[in-house]
Amino acid sequence: MEFTVVILSEQVGSYPKINWTEWKDRNRKQMKSQGDVWSMATLSGATIWDCLDNNKIDRLHLVQWKPADDTMYQVSLPRR
Repeated sequence: MEFTVVILSEQVGSYPKINWTEWKDRNRKQMKSQGDVWSMATLSGATIWDCLDNNKIDRLHLVQWKPADDTMYQVSLPRR
């Protein structure tokens, strides 16, 4: 399964082997202040936890995520 994972761009250097792209949702782009800059990557895993573990992504760096086919992002992680 593929997941879209979003982190703060300042954390991208922690994951040099992952191809990150700058990302902001439509609502954030419409705000006057720039706010935080986010980066997104599509990564594989059996579950979101498997995806994070396999790619060695610190869950504290995660801003939001979703299965790649879903339209709604989630900000909290399910129980292990």
